Amino acid sequence: MELSVDGGFRQWWLLLIRGILFILVGIYMIASPATSVVALGFLFGLMILLAGISELLHVSNSRSSGNRNWHLGLGILEVILGIVFMSHIATSVAILRILVGLWFIFRGIALFNLSRILGASWVNKLGGIVTVIFGLLILFDVVFGSMTIILFVAIGFIITGFFNVWLGYSLKPRT
Repeated sequence: MELSVDGGFRQWWLLLIRGILFILVGIYMIASPATSVVALGFLFGLMILLAGISELLHVSNSRSSGNRNWHLGLGILEVILGIVFMSHIATSVAILRILVGLWFIFRGIALFNLSRILGASWVNKLGGIVTVIFGLLILFDVVFGSMTIILFVAIGFIITGFFNVWLGYSLKPRT
C-alpha cells in the first residue's frame, strides 16, 4: 500500500503548528516536571476512563453473547479506575510509575534470558542487568521514577514536534 500526498496539501500549516506545540509542551515538561507529573497522572486516569467507556459501548453494540460479561466487567472496572485515578492524582502517578518500572524489569529479564539462550555476548547480558536495575530504580525511587517518565515523554514530544514541523514544511506548496 502506497500513501501519496500531492504537493499542494492545504493544511500543511496545521502540521507546523502541531509540531511547534509538541516542542513547546516537551520543553515545558522538562522545565516544570512537578506540574507535568500531575498532568500525566490525570491523563492516565482519563485514558483508562475512556477505555472503560469504549468497552461499555462495545458491550451495548455487540450482538454476540460470547465475551459480553468479560467486556462488561472490564468496562465497569476501567470506568471506576479512571474516575478514581482522575480524582486521586497521586495514586495515578504511583500506578503509572509502577507499571513503567515493572515493564523495564520484565524487558531486562527477557533481554538477559534471550542473550543467555542465544549465547550472545556479555554486552547483551549487561544490557539486561542494567535495564532491570533501571526498572528497580523507577519502581522504588519515587523522584527518579517520576522524573524518568516525564523526561521520556518530553523527549518523545520534542522529537514528534520536530518531525511534524519538518513534515509541514515539506508539504507546503512551492510558489
